[in-house]
Amino acid sequence: MRKLSPILFSVSLFLAAGATVFAQTALSLADKQQITNNLDSLVQAVNVGDIQKISALISPNNQTLQSDIQERIRGGIGYQLNYSPFDKNVEIIGQDQVKIKAKFAASGVGWNVSGLSTYFVFEKQNNQWLITDTDFYKKLGTDYVFRILKWVLIFGSPIFLLLFVFWFWMLIDCAKREFDDKALWIILLIFLNLSAAILYFFIVKRKNITRKPLEFKLRCSSS
Repeated sequence: MRKLSPILFSVSLFLAAGATVFAQTALSLADKQQITNNLDSLVQAVNVGDIQKISALISPNNQTLQSDIQERIRGGIGYQLNYSPFDKNVEIIGQDQVKIKAKFAASGVGWNVSGLSTYFVFEKQNNQWLITDTDFYKKLGTDYVFRILKWVLIFGSPIFLLLFVFWFWMLIDCAKREFDDKALWIILLIFLNLSAAILYFFIVKRKNITRKPLEFKLRCSSS
């Protein structure tokens, strides 16, 4: 009987170990349901400031995380969490330990932000999936949210100004230019704003479409 080469033997052990680990850490439907329920419960608890409920969702082995989340809870901000599709946002990082990637939105009086990223590490302890790590608590305070809004204003304001200037430029050009369908283009520019301005630039201005006013010539007959 042939002996397996050291390399083939090592590969076989690696595959066998990997299959064993995967089998031990694969999430069942019940596990997925419990994790999603805990995430939803966490957001609801944060929104209403339910400290007791928050504590029940976090591993008792991480008291620091509990206190950090509790200290950063502020009223007047509503949070929403999006981690769907679940299977594409879950990463198995160890036996009975998974990492969930998510996007969250925050809103208050007169403002809202969305698309912010966060993560949650869950560990199964006594048949309960509890949070052992997350950066969500770092983004609970108004300071973080308004810091994001500040950067949006810093980078967004110049872009908005340039787009407004471009739209106004096209509107003035349309008003001064003599061509067919002028009235229709003015209406489109007023109601469709930037999208109409882009279309006008390529369809009318860039092609330099114009129509000369009618000229009337008088013929004088010589006597």
